[in-house]
Amino acid sequence: MKTFPRTRVRTATPADYPALVAVGKASYPDYAETVEELRHWDKTWDHSKYFKLRLVAEDAGRVVGYGQVNHMRWAFVPTKYRLDIVVLPEDRRRGHGTALYDDLAAAATARGARALASAARESMTEGVSFLTKRGYREVKRDWESRLFVKGFDFERFGTADDRVAKQGIRITTLADAMGRDPGALQKAFDLNEDCRMDVPSVDPPTRHTFDEFRRDDIDAPNALLDAFFIAIDTDGRYLGVSNMFRSLDDPLFLWQGLTGVRREARGKGIAMALKLRTVRYAIDRGVEHIKTWNDIHNKPMLSINEAMGFARLPAWISYEKDL
Repeated sequence: MKTFPRTRVRTATPADYPALVAVGKASYPDYAETVEELRHWDKTWDHSKYFKLRLVAEDAGRVVGYGQVNHMRWAFVPTKYRLDIVVLPEDRRRGHGTALYDDLAAAATARGARALASAARESMTEGVSFLTKRGYREVKRDWESRLFVKGFDFERFGTADDRVAKQGIRITTLADAMGRDPGALQKAFDLNEDCRMDVPSVDPPTRHTFDEFRRDDIDAPNALLDAFFIAIDTDGRYLGVSNMFRSLDDPLFLWQGLTGVRREARGKGIAMALKLRTVRYAIDRGVEHIKTWNDIHNKPMLSINEAMGFARLPAWISYEKDL
């Protein structure tokens, strides 16, 4: 391993979780994870299918940054790896990020990697510069948007619920459905996968297994089954979904998960009715705002969010580098 002055790079261990969380929160306070979440994602990672390596950078025995290279489970390409690096703001420009990058890129190359992927928020110029100087090119942009729910004007959307109800479509939660129908979880999985296949992606989305869905969306420590909203028709067919996840670090906001409608059921107002339920859920629980992301070319979803009052923030840029 290449070692820069004052920098020692080593493999991360579970004992590093508190330090990793601290580095992440200091660098990205709006997106902080907890030890519980980090442990869950590591525990449920299927190493028999997907590669993952995490390294930490130390300065005089103090963890100042970490990096990770891994397959992208959501759009799996065997020879493409995602590479991410986080360094404490006060310890940047001292070679720590470069040391992490060199070792992670070397690990991917040794496995026959043909491309590396990464991302940076356009307003975070240090990250953008770090990637572009290393030959990464932009391949995709996603708008980040936030909706502050206090005072939300539901009257502007007063016909939304009636519109879907008149078509024999009802909105419920996965928590409620599971209490009534033993097959609800399987139906939710099938719906989730069908809708996920239409989410814009650089590479074709990879279908997940039921067990992966359960680990990621149901058993995850931040999962909210009473905020997993589903649209169901009179025949019991699941047509649309909009789910949210809580932040264990900051209870003032909710993460918006997937919002999608099966192709044959689009144009019926289902997505709007589902999204309005997420806003009501947030208000009822004293949540301040909802965070979401959308591909800049996903006009149908962007138009719904804009109509609801989501405020657009700087975009997150996806980058790639051919090896």
